[in-house]
Amino acid sequence: MRRFFSKLKPSSLIFTFVFSLFFLGISAHAASISVMMPLNPITDWPRFRQQLKTLKTAGVQGVTTDVWWGHFESSGDNRFDWQYYRHYARVIQESGLKWTPILSFHQCGGNIGDDCNIPLPQWVWGLGDPEDMVYRDQNGHANGEYIAPWFVGAYEQYAQAMASFGENFREFSSNIPKIYISMGPAGELRFPSYNAKAGWRYPEPGSLQAYSRIAVQNFRDQMRVKYTNNLAWLNSTWGTSLMSFDEITPPRDGENFFINGIRSTYGRDYMSWYQGTLLRHLAVMKKVANENLLPYLPVAIGAKISGVHWQYTSNRMPHAAEYATGYMEYDSFVQEFARQEMELTFTCLEMDDQPGHPNYSSPQGIVSEISTLANRYKVRINGENALPIFGYARAYENIRKNLSQFQYAGFTLLRLQNIVDSDGRETPDLNLFRDIVIRGQGFLDFPFPEPNYRDPLFLEIQKSI
Repeated sequence: MRRFFSKLKPSSLIFTFVFSLFFLGISAHAASISVMMPLNPITDWPRFRQQLKTLKTAGVQGVTTDVWWGHFESSGDNRFDWQYYRHYARVIQESGLKWTPILSFHQCGGNIGDDCNIPLPQWVWGLGDPEDMVYRDQNGHANGEYIAPWFVGAYEQYAQAMASFGENFREFSSNIPKIYISMGPAGELRFPSYNAKAGWRYPEPGSLQAYSRIAVQNFRDQMRVKYTNNLAWLNSTWGTSLMSFDEITPPRDGENFFINGIRSTYGRDYMSWYQGTLLRHLAVMKKVANENLLPYLPVAIGAKISGVHWQYTSNRMPHAAEYATGYMEYDSFVQEFARQEMELTFTCLEMDDQPGHPNYSSPQGIVSEISTLANRYKVRINGENALPIFGYARAYENIRKNLSQFQYAGFTLLRLQNIVDSDGRETPDLNLFRDIVIRGQGFLDFPFPEPNYRDPLFLEIQKSI
């Protein structure tokens, strides 16, 4: 073998080394692989243990679990009950798998794929005027999946919950690599712009969610600050003739705002404020975690950005769905994750593009955009699939390619029941997941054609190794 390599030119040595890694299955970069657990509480622990054993055997390294606010603090303010989740953490630890909890301050139920009903604790709505705590769209629909970030009284509740969680789970610190913090509906840092209960249907762009009294006032206050309380300057910039800052309103022309209004100075100011609300929320929640959670559990903290992939390539209103969700541009989001030293999780790694009418969908385009920014700003990025995968090998291959190309730190598959049945037996999808993602992820992608398996050089390499 030494004589063989001594005959090769440097360029051939590079090829040989790279190909040897590929042939042996050695990964140049291997993402940590986890599986998302069921939304509802576990009731049959022996079967659950068998499911975990199957995951471990398949090569899965950890599991991710929603820790529901509506479960652990349902009885009243500061009345925490961690008994179930402590038993849960112990079972995971005994299985040999790592555990990533999600402090889920959102409700369970009402989103795609949800099969549960765990609302926010009922007592929460007595903390203030409920009108100030919900999101509200232009048509008056209220959304209480998550307390709207303009209601600052919620942060004290999050602080208490994080401190209590930290105190009660620090004994499991060696088995908890990171903790996710719910930042909005479905646990994602976004506004609830696409909600079927409010009449939304895919692939409509959705609705802006800042029409509550407190949200409108916050927008007005921010414009006062930006324009230094100079109404004449604001009118000149916006091309308006307002008589008072109290006459400022959010957009009132529905989808036309995404077609035309977004291009105006007013539209850019509005979207900067709308997106800025999410960025401030992220920063405050990390500060709360730093002060209340990390002293007990000094682990990585993460949050999720939603993969809003439809209307991405629309000629009429490009990116309208993202705008409604609060994503005017992603650079600021990823930079904020970098400033806060947080891990970022992004969804829809599995989906194929559907760029034509009416979807104008580009999940792979948006994955590339977010992932490139994360790599640029050195943010640890993790991935998920947006929807359950049922035997579609191409979806697993999309995941594998993204993990490898963009150096993902981890990937979590949604969800346990799609790859392991209730008795702990493998489903056909587990075979695909294991073969393509767990065993195949991280292989080097060649910048040249696939090797010719009859080529003498390949045959010699094969014999040598």
